Amino acid sequence: MSLSLFFALLLASGPAVPPAPSPGTVYSSHLMVDQEVTVSSRITGIVDSILVDRGTHVVKGQALANLDPRELDADVRQAKADMELKKLEFERSQSLSSGNVVSKADLDAARARYAVAVAAFEKAKTLRDYAVIRAPFSGVVTEKIARVGQKVVDIQNQPLFKVTAFEPLLARIYVPDKEIVTIHRGDAVEIVPTNFPRERATGKIEYISPTVDAGSGTVEVIIRVRRDAAQPMLRPGVAVQVRLPGPRRS
Repeated sequence: MSLSLFFALLLASGPAVPPAPSPGTVYSSHLMVDQEVTVSSRITGIVDSILVDRGTHVVKGQALANLDPRELDADVRQAKADMELKKLEFERSQSLSSGNVVSKADLDAARARYAVAVAAFEKAKTLRDYAVIRAPFSGVVTEKIARVGQKVVDIQNQPLFKVTAFEPLLARIYVPDKEIVTIHRGDAVEIVPTNFPRERATGKIEYISPTVDAGSGTVEVIIRVRRDAAQPMLRPGVAVQVRLPGPRRS
């Protein structure tokens, strides 16, 4: 092809038109969850049984493991027996007080001993309840460290499980303060997983920080991601691109 013919074709085709940019600004982020905790024991004991494994879906209050309860059960029985004895002594003092056989001071002392015994019984029952390690909220067991026969010590705060709540799924970005006027709480945004672009989803701006970070000049923005069971790749830790809406037209 001659040079003159090339230029003629070029002029006939007109100037190249670049693709129209998508509205809004894109920010990189990672999906995260609001609740993820390491579960430990509130009391000292020996792990007697484990009731869940990694990947188990649990609800709030569900038992994850049991400590050996025998000593605690004995403490509950002893505290109950002492409470019942103190109750009888108090009732006897009440009866005798009505006939002026027991002084008011002795009656008050019997009442106090009974109250102390009731408190001791309630404490023993509470400690017995702590022998059951429970899920603090609904979610998924993402780590299982506990082992049958393991001794746990309350003051050491030894990790036994990690429970992660997969809802709500969030993304955090930092927007330059000069652009903050273009977004609003409740605005819809687009979420595209960096390595799984077909799994794109939508989200909603849930929080815009009322303050600006002086060092970076940015404002923290939290987005709640909307997903369904058909999007398994949308999970905590996944890298995503967050596309904010463009400026609103008046």
